[in-house]
Amino acid sequence: MTNHKLYSGKATRCGKPTLLMIEAFTDREAEMLQAAQAIEDGIATGELHRIPRQPDEVDETGATAIEGRLLVRRALARERDPKLRSRKIGQVRGRGGPLRCEACDFDFAHVYGDLGEGYIEVHHVTPLHVSGSRETKLDDLACLCANCHRMCHRSRPGESWRTPAALREQIRKSVQARIH
Repeated sequence: MTNHKLYSGKATRCGKPTLLMIEAFTDREAEMLQAAQAIEDGIATGELHRIPRQPDEVDETGATAIEGRLLVRRALARERDPKLRSRKIGQVRGRGGPLRCEACDFDFAHVYGDLGEGYIEVHHVTPLHVSGSRETKLDDLACLCANCHRMCHRSRPGESWRTPAALREQIRKSVQARIH
């Protein structure tokens, strides 16, 4: 703050990055205050997705964007037990069936051979942000390919998460619509 242009005392030493940050904050004070409030709100609620897009990160045509900067991020994450994934895969294999996506039937081993053998993502049918802290059973988990996993988590205005069963039904309807 001692390097702010309105400060009347003696400035302390600082580097160019700090001076650039002060200049950016001064030139875009309302936007910076809004971003700071969004971060505070995001920390309080556990959701940090309200931070507005930074206008200088994309050029006017949208064809390029600045990438590769080193960022420090601090985020809250829900605890997960990594052993549950292998236990769920073991449960599926123990039933004698192939390891495939429960929504679209994609089989990594069938498509990728040895590279795909034993690979699948494991998804909480009821999101942890909904269920809260609780004991997770293997039946609370579903095996999904990466695409279906992302689609279960994808949100749109007025929608939240979707279950693998709901996604499977959406896939079925989409395929039927293309046939007719």
